[in-house]
Amino acid sequence: MLQPPRPGSPARSVALAAGLFAGVCLGLQAWRIWSLNATYDQGLFLQEIWNGHLGRPFESTLASQLSTPVLVTGSEIPRLGYQHLGQHFTPLLMLWLPVVLLLGVWSLPLIQVGLLTAGGLVLHQLAREDLEPRLAAWIGISYFAAGIVIGPALENFHDLCAIPLLSFSLLLGLRRGQIWLYAVPAALLPLVREDVGLLSFSYGLWMLLRSRGGWRWAGAGLCVYSLLMVALITNLVMPLFGTEVADRFMEERFGQFLAAQGGRGSTVDVLKAMASQPLLLVREILQPLGPSLKFLLTLWLPLALLPATGLDGWLLMAGPLFVALSSQGGNALAVTLRFVLYLVPGVFAGGILWWRQRQALFHEPWLKRLWRTALVLSILFTITANPHRSLSALIPDSVAPWVYVSPARQLQRGLDTRRLLRSIPAGASVAAETQLVPLLAERRVLLRFPESAEYTDDQRQRRSVDWVVSQPGFNADYAPAFRRNGAWVHSSYARIQELLNSGTYRVHRCDQSGIVLRRLATEHPENDALSGQAGRACVEQQFERALLQMQQRGDASL
Repeated sequence: MLQPPRPGSPARSVALAAGLFAGVCLGLQAWRIWSLNATYDQGLFLQEIWNGHLGRPFESTLASQLSTPVLVTGSEIPRLGYQHLGQHFTPLLMLWLPVVLLLGVWSLPLIQVGLLTAGGLVLHQLAREDLEPRLAAWIGISYFAAGIVIGPALENFHDLCAIPLLSFSLLLGLRRGQIWLYAVPAALLPLVREDVGLLSFSYGLWMLLRSRGGWRWAGAGLCVYSLLMVALITNLVMPLFGTEVADRFMEERFGQFLAAQGGRGSTVDVLKAMASQPLLLVREILQPLGPSLKFLLTLWLPLALLPATGLDGWLLMAGPLFVALSSQGGNALAVTLRFVLYLVPGVFAGGILWWRQRQALFHEPWLKRLWRTALVLSILFTITANPHRSLSALIPDSVAPWVYVSPARQLQRGLDTRRLLRSIPAGASVAAETQLVPLLAERRVLLRFPESAEYTDDQRQRRSVDWVVSQPGFNADYAPAFRRNGAWVHSSYARIQELLNSGTYRVHRCDQSGIVLRRLATEHPENDALSGQAGRACVEQQFERALLQMQQRGDASL
């Protein structure tokens, strides 16, 4: 039986670090949801999982808004029946349906932080197989102090949070020679998301080159399985649900290689294009040199950079690192976004393998000072970056121009917003601004406003949503530094005027916390709080106040 760690033992230190990591991250995630700093993806994943209990798993009108016909070509409006699997193949998400039904909007932070915490605990078990207890504890604690783990833990919910747990479990099964502990994670990894197969391919490649005996053949099999899964999922399965892989994602990330094809193509087309343009490939991997070096240094910083001199870590992350360095766009080299989780297992498992032959070095005083300094820097860099605006209660969202909303005001804002939304019936169709999406996602029809207020129903008929919600004051607070918030104020004002002038909506609620419109054909047990003229006057007043505030403080969208 697994014994609880003794007081003062290295294992107890890891358990305390795990508890602190989980407690702080859950607290910050709860604050993000309450203060409206959680946004679109938090609601998108909640909606697609929640729809599973209706027999419609992965269906999401929010995902439909990001589909090629809606977002890119504008040839369609969002529709019921669209499944997110066309954009990302994530079948394992349905495992969390019972938790979502039980806890609603609060379920996703628990799942995300819980999986990342469990991944760190399994990493510690893996380290204990080969390292002395105190060194193994330092590896585990470094994981929980790493910005490349903390950042993704504080982000909107994402499908990649299972990667560390499955990866370290796979490697632990390999180290212990337990076939089932190896085989189950190896089979599940490509099902986390379509491109995670590149990560499991890296594990297979490492096994093939660095293992002995039968595990080499297992590594070769894992390479074949991973590549087949990536090819089948991206070229055969995902196109059944949408054209996003060929029409959008390949162009966004690898369009520079597909210029001869108009930027479009499959994953196979991208590989062929890379092979036929080796000089371009080398240039993309090496440039921009400064950001790439900073990215790699930040990856290894929690382990004091030393294991970066070993080969194993690089092999374990070869596939996803190649993708990150060859991709275009700023997200590829962002160390606090979900994508860095592809590289986390290689960093820390590579660290264990590096230390296995150098354990005597751990007892050198200078080494521990260096490692402590690196951990402090990792935490400080993470805090000052204010990842995903999780620390906005303490750190300004922007210094120049100054944007800061006090904790008391954020707390009151969350309370007022929930009062505003209370009059909207459960299950009613809604269009709401992005900060409100997580709070309203447990329904079949939810659209981001002002981008959309209409959708196509199950009978392919065009429908208007029953309710529309806007918060001009919220967006005006952030407009001086964030162009998108300012644009939303202007667009929402124009769209709401259009809806009111159409004669199909009237103002149901209006105050400083926001504006709620009700479609006139909607049956509702409560009377509207305002008369027609008073409602329109309130709308004008709230938007004029927001626009004046933006003008006085310097609207970034102007």
